Amino acid sequence: MKKILLFVLLIVGYNAFAQDGSVSEKSVKGSKVTVCSLEKVQKKETMPLSRLVESCSLVRLQTLSEALFKQWFTTITDKYIGVRQQGNGPYLLFDRSGKFLCSIGSVGKGPGQYAIALYDDFIDEKNNIIYLAPFMGDKILVYNTSGKLLKNIEVPQRLNKPKIFLSNGLLTVVHMAFNGDKAMAFQFDANGKVVKQLAPQANLLVNNFNGEVFNTRNTPAFDFMHTSSDTLYHFNVQRNRIEPVFTMSVRADDKPFRQYIELPHHFITNVRGKGLIITDKDKKTSSYVELVNDYFGNLPIPISVITFRNGWFVYNVETSDLSAKIEEHLEGSKVTEKDRQTLKKLLSTLKEEDNNVVFIGKLKI
Repeated sequence: MKKILLFVLLIVGYNAFAQDGSVSEKSVKGSKVTVCSLEKVQKKETMPLSRLVESCSLVRLQTLSEALFKQWFTTITDKYIGVRQQGNGPYLLFDRSGKFLCSIGSVGKGPGQYAIALYDDFIDEKNNIIYLAPFMGDKILVYNTSGKLLKNIEVPQRLNKPKIFLSNGLLTVVHMAFNGDKAMAFQFDANGKVVKQLAPQANLLVNNFNGEVFNTRNTPAFDFMHTSSDTLYHFNVQRNRIEPVFTMSVRADDKPFRQYIELPHHFITNVRGKGLIITDKDKKTSSYVELVNDYFGNLPIPISVITFRNGWFVYNVETSDLSAKIEEHLEGSKVTEKDRQTLKKLLSTLKEEDNNVVFIGKLKI
């Protein structure tokens, strides 16, 4: 009897420790929503990148005048590295060794051009096709991986800051719907024909471009966050509906900006002015986290929606910026001798005139 009682106490104690009270669940219109309470997050930890990814490699992008850029959103697949440039530069495509392949499209008004900067991209490497979504417009542009324009997918209304997702041959587009728009989501078949559309939710309607739509596509779901809402959503492609999945509750008198990222086993919340919080989906716990790259000398990693995308960890950085970060880190007193040697070796290979380097790691499923 004493052994049974001790066992029960150990299980109860373990569950109390595992579930720290910061995470709960609620049902919203039939959808299960995970809720992290900001005020209840107390734990702080340093998390090694290896807890989230299978491995991490460093790719040096080829240094050519036409391949130089300012780092921005980067899409990784098994075969390709695609870079959306800041401003009005063309989309750049590299292979996974870092070799520059081609520029795809450009800003302009001619065939294969987009009238304004790009807002999203999707690489279908199985079919060697790239979909590009301009910041604003009435079409999605479709190219092959040689840079040739294949077709335009015409949209029956103007898209504002669209995000795109390809699944089972259907291209789904979610955008920032303005008051008066008939739809905030469209689904297209392989021929570019609209097969479904979804009217806007009232809480996601806006009057201007001041907000943003974020997505990361790190799970099989089409996730997105709209800055007019405090919730991370999934667009359910099969049921053609928007479903809430995660939010962070805050005090009524303190509502900091929150940016959500979904990983296979975690939610990440970047809380402006407070830090980075990782919520474990399985353990139902949350903690403030500093993420470090233990594959490369435990160098601290900046985290945003740019860093985890399409099932990959990706840190695209200019060599001069990386050199500065390494030198700053080496000045710290907590750097081990092993890490110091690793970082010094990396530092010695970085040349300011070289193109960017990209740290890449496949997320654990």
